[in-house]
Amino acid sequence: MAGSLGLSAAVRVFTCPHCKETINTSESQCPFCATCIDHDEAEAAAASMARINQACSDGSYLKIMAGMLLTFFLLRYVPLLGLIGTVGFYFLLIAVPVMAVRWWIKFGSIRTSDSGFRTARFTVIVAGIFAVVVGAVVATVLTVTWGN
Repeated sequence: MAGSLGLSAAVRVFTCPHCKETINTSESQCPFCATCIDHDEAEAAAASMARINQACSDGSYLKIMAGMLLTFFLLRYVPLLGLIGTVGFYFLLIAVPVMAVRWWIKFGSIRTSDSGFRTARFTVIVAGIFAVVVGAVVATVLTVTWGN
Protein backbone atom coordinates (compact mmCIF):
# COMPACT_ATOMS: atom_id res chain seq x y z
CA MET A 1 0.00 0.00 0.00
CA ALA A 2 2.78 2.45 0.89
CA GLY A 3 4.42 1.96 -2.51
CA SER A 4 1.26 3.04 -4.30
CA LEU A 5 1.16 6.44 -2.57
CA GLY A 6 4.25 7.83 -4.35
CA LEU A 7 4.72 8.76 -7.96
CA SER A 8 5.58 5.91 -10.23
CA ALA A 9 9.12 5.81 -11.58
CA ALA A 10 7.60 5.26 -15.04
CA VAL A 11 5.87 8.67 -15.02
CA ARG A 12 8.19 11.08 -16.78
CA VAL A 13 7.49 14.57 -18.03
CA PHE A 14 8.90 16.86 -20.69
CA THR A 15 8.13 20.20 -22.29
CA CYS A 16 5.95 20.11 -25.41
CA PRO A 17 8.06 21.40 -28.31
CA HIS A 18 5.11 23.37 -29.68
CA CYS A 19 3.28 25.00 -26.75
CA LYS A 20 5.98 24.61 -24.04
CA GLU A 21 3.56 23.06 -21.54
CA THR A 22 4.84 20.20 -19.34
CA ILE A 23 3.27 16.90 -20.32
CA ASN A 24 3.61 13.19 -19.60
CA THR A 25 5.76 11.05 -21.92
CA SER A 26 2.96 8.51 -22.24
CA GLU A 27 0.78 11.00 -24.16
CA SER A 28 0.46 10.43 -27.91
CA GLN A 29 -0.53 14.04 -28.44
CA CYS A 30 -0.26 17.17 -26.33
CA PRO A 31 -3.47 17.74 -24.34
CA PHE A 32 -2.93 21.52 -24.59
CA CYS A 33 -2.19 22.08 -28.29
CA ALA A 34 -2.95 18.64 -29.87
CA THR A 35 0.54 18.34 -31.40
CA CYS A 36 1.49 14.72 -32.16
CA ILE A 37 4.23 13.45 -29.87
CA ASP A 38 6.98 11.03 -30.92
CA HIS A 39 7.50 8.63 -27.99
CA ASP A 40 11.28 8.29 -28.48
CA GLU A 41 11.79 12.05 -28.68
CA ALA A 42 9.57 12.49 -25.63
CA GLU A 43 11.65 10.01 -23.61
CA ALA A 44 14.90 11.74 -24.66
CA ALA A 45 13.48 15.14 -23.72
CA ALA A 46 12.25 13.79 -20.37
CA ALA A 47 15.70 12.33 -19.60
CA SER A 48 17.32 15.65 -20.43
CA MET A 49 14.81 17.54 -18.30
CA ALA A 50 15.36 15.16 -15.36
CA ARG A 51 19.14 15.62 -15.61
CA ILE A 52 18.83 19.42 -15.67
CA ASN A 53 16.46 19.33 -12.69
CA GLN A 54 18.92 17.13 -10.76
CA ALA A 55 21.75 19.56 -11.56
CA CYS A 56 19.67 22.47 -10.23
CA SER A 57 18.78 20.52 -7.10
CA ASP A 58 22.38 19.52 -6.41
CA GLY A 59 23.47 23.14 -6.94
CA SER A 60 20.92 24.24 -4.38
CA TYR A 61 22.21 21.69 -1.86
CA LEU A 62 25.74 22.92 -2.44
CA LYS A 63 24.67 26.50 -1.79
CA ILE A 64 23.14 25.44 1.52
CA MET A 65 26.29 23.52 2.46
CA ALA A 66 28.49 26.54 1.71
CA GLY A 67 26.23 28.74 3.81
CA MET A 68 26.48 26.28 6.68
CA LEU A 69 30.26 26.80 6.75
CA LEU A 70 29.70 30.17 8.41
CA THR A 71 27.07 28.75 10.74
CA PHE A 72 29.35 25.96 11.97
CA PHE A 73 32.27 28.38 12.26
CA LEU A 74 30.21 30.61 14.58
CA LEU A 75 28.86 27.60 16.44
CA ARG A 76 32.43 26.81 17.49
CA TYR A 77 32.24 29.73 19.93
CA VAL A 78 28.99 28.71 21.62
CA PRO A 79 29.53 26.96 24.97
CA LEU A 80 28.72 23.23 24.92
CA LEU A 81 28.33 23.27 21.11
CA GLY A 82 31.90 24.09 20.16
CA LEU A 83 32.80 20.50 19.29
CA ILE A 84 29.80 20.16 16.99
CA GLY A 85 30.71 23.46 15.32
CA THR A 86 34.34 22.43 14.87
CA VAL A 87 33.52 19.01 13.42
CA GLY A 88 30.82 20.44 11.14
CA PHE A 89 33.07 23.26 9.97
CA TYR A 90 36.01 21.05 9.06
CA PHE A 91 33.75 18.45 7.47
CA LEU A 92 32.12 21.06 5.22
CA LEU A 93 35.49 22.61 4.47
CA ILE A 94 36.35 19.35 2.72
CA ALA A 95 32.87 18.34 1.54
CA VAL A 96 31.95 21.55 -0.32
CA PRO A 97 34.90 21.54 -2.77
CA VAL A 98 34.50 17.78 -3.27
CA MET A 99 30.80 18.22 -4.03
CA ALA A 100 31.57 21.13 -6.39
CA VAL A 101 34.02 18.96 -8.34
CA ARG A 102 31.48 16.12 -8.35
CA TRP A 103 28.83 18.49 -9.73
CA TRP A 104 31.16 19.61 -12.55
CA ILE A 105 32.05 16.03 -13.45
CA LYS A 106 28.41 14.97 -13.46
CA PHE A 107 26.70 18.04 -14.97
CA GLY A 108 29.41 20.29 -16.43
CA SER A 109 28.90 19.02 -19.97
CA ILE A 110 25.21 19.97 -20.10
CA ARG A 111 24.46 22.63 -22.71
CA THR A 112 21.10 24.30 -22.21
CA SER A 113 19.53 27.74 -22.17
CA ASP A 114 17.60 26.91 -18.99
CA SER A 115 17.94 29.85 -16.58
CA GLY A 116 17.73 27.59 -13.53
CA PHE A 117 20.69 25.58 -14.78
CA ARG A 118 22.72 28.75 -15.41
CA THR A 119 21.96 29.85 -11.85
CA ALA A 120 22.98 26.44 -10.50
CA ARG A 121 26.25 26.57 -12.45
CA PHE A 122 27.05 30.02 -11.03
CA THR A 123 26.13 28.86 -7.52
CA VAL A 124 28.47 25.88 -7.77
CA ILE A 125 31.34 28.10 -8.92
CA VAL A 126 30.79 30.59 -6.08
CA ALA A 127 30.37 27.87 -3.43
CA GLY A 128 33.49 26.04 -4.56
CA ILE A 129 35.60 29.21 -4.63
CA PHE A 130 34.22 30.30 -1.26
CA ALA A 131 35.13 26.97 0.37
CA VAL A 132 38.62 26.97 -1.15
CA VAL A 133 39.28 30.55 -0.01
CA VAL A 134 38.01 29.82 3.51
CA GLY A 135 40.16 26.68 3.58
CA ALA A 136 43.23 28.65 2.51
CA VAL A 137 42.58 31.28 5.20
CA VAL A 138 42.12 28.60 7.88
CA ALA A 139 45.29 26.81 6.76
CA THR A 140 47.23 30.08 6.87
CA VAL A 141 45.92 30.99 10.31
CA LEU A 142 46.69 27.52 11.67
CA THR A 143 50.19 27.60 10.17
CA VAL A 144 50.94 31.03 11.66
CA THR A 145 49.42 30.09 15.03
CA TRP A 146 51.27 26.78 15.31
CA GLY A 147 54.48 28.33 14.03
CA ASN A 148 54.64 30.72 17.00
